[in-house]
Amino acid sequence: MVKIVHILPKFDTGGAEKFCVDMCNTLASDLENEVSLVILGTIDDDEILAKQVDQSCVNLIPLNKQGKSLKVVYDLYALLKKIDPDVSHTHLRAQAYGALPLILSGVPNIHTIHNLANKEIGSKIRSLYRFLYRRFNFTPVSISEEVLHSTKEEYGEQFDVKIDNGAKAVEKSDAFDEVKAYMDGLRVTDKTKVLLSIGRVSDQKNYLMMIDAFEELLDEGVDVQVVVIGSLTNDKPYADRCLERLKREDRIHFIAERSNIGDYMHACDAFFLSSLYEGLPISVLEAMSAGKPTLSTPVGGMVDIIQEGVNGYLSHDSTKEAFKALIRRYLEDDSFEPQAIRKIFDENFSIQNTANRYLELYRKVAV
Repeated sequence: MVKIVHILPKFDTGGAEKFCVDMCNTLASDLENEVSLVILGTIDDDEILAKQVDQSCVNLIPLNKQGKSLKVVYDLYALLKKIDPDVSHTHLRAQAYGALPLILSGVPNIHTIHNLANKEIGSKIRSLYRFLYRRFNFTPVSISEEVLHSTKEEYGEQFDVKIDNGAKAVEKSDAFDEVKAYMDGLRVTDKTKVLLSIGRVSDQKNYLMMIDAFEELLDEGVDVQVVVIGSLTNDKPYADRCLERLKREDRIHFIAERSNIGDYMHACDAFFLSSLYEGLPISVLEAMSAGKPTLSTPVGGMVDIIQEGVNGYLSHDSTKEAFKALIRRYLEDDSFEPQAIRKIFDENFSIQNTANRYLELYRKVAV
């Protein structure tokens, strides 16, 4: 048994946070380790991801950080001394806040780089991370080949640890029949395809391009319905621009965050990703677990996991014309086998596989 502390800056409905929750649950429940999940900020009563933490086996601890207060640094140090973990695992900006407490308490650190290394955080914090990786027992882990390339370029060729992202297979909830009725109700004809995307409405996701592309396709007679699930508040100016740009509200639907995304995954025809850059999105892995093909721009780990015609298609680039061609290609040939897609997920991207690989790394750095 390994005593592990995961540290997140705050709860949000992003892929990194979802990955952390699923990892903690799997490490504690399935693999029988002692796991604590520390949130540097506060936890809202209606926080979707907090409700997904299995608190019967995961110790969920908020430190209630307020603003830019450095009190959280002392609080984290005191907590680490109390828990005395074998290893820590940080995500996003948590490594910056945790650096001094982790060094002073002598706790080895694993840090998952969830996006391209030069995109995940600002240049000043990257300089701090570079110092930590070279001088202390801090190990960066890349989630895909593309992320690994960016990690080596940013921090040094010696930082070559890669563990592919993993996800928990999405399941249908009690609300599935209601969601399926909603999604089926969008179908204008028996040939209408309902395409789904999940992610914060932000510049990274390239949704302005996506809107223009689909509206042109619709004007050209393409029979699709588009559903986008994601926060409209993380980057409100960009989200507002998307909503202002949108003309075909009868065909392109932005809906708020949902806790039961598995229902939408199982009810759609295909998943799409229009991003400008990515690591290896959890949402894509979840779509694979539901047997759905992914239509994606060639970003991040997508170029590694998409097998053309087996579990999806890739566009040539992230431009509007390439994205339109991608959608047309799918509509011309949508003969995907759900079981083949699920097999790729089960064999390569399940959270159990990923957790086992991290557990091996924990034991290695904790020695």
